[in-house]
Amino acid sequence: MIKGILQLFGSDGENELSSLKPVPNDAVTSIAARHPGISAQYLDFIRTVGTGTTTRGFYIYEPEPASSVEQHPSFQIYQSASYLKLRGQRPEVHAIPADAVLIADSGAAWRYCLCPSLGDGVFCLDMAGPTFDEEAEDFFSFVASTVILG
Repeated sequence: MIKGILQLFGSDGENELSSLKPVPNDAVTSIAARHPGISAQYLDFIRTVGTGTTTRGFYIYEPEPASSVEQHPSFQIYQSASYLKLRGQRPEVHAIPADAVLIADSGAAWRYCLCPSLGDGVFCLDMAGPTFDEEAEDFFSFVASTVILG
């Protein structure tokens, strides 16, 4: 199965993803139980290809609540009174859905999320907004366009 998934991404993808470590099946089963409706593509990917840091420094990891970004220094700076004074007040909207989970990032102010209530897409949580917008219509498309080609 791992070869089949890696073939979806071609030789560039296989090289880029070679540093990831597969997640044990019992851990994947636990993730699926904790996050009902989470992307089956994501679960297959972490089980067969893995999590960790890609060869170019993109991070793919086990899910954690997307609301945890509120504790990140970048989020706090972007939401600070000083920053808002410079950029102007934004509407009071909670952009982070309750069931959204972080699954990847590139080290910048964007975090990539899955959100079962919104379907199979991968969403970009931009801490500067905060905004929550669809990045790709499914996990494999996200890996191909953002992780490998991005």
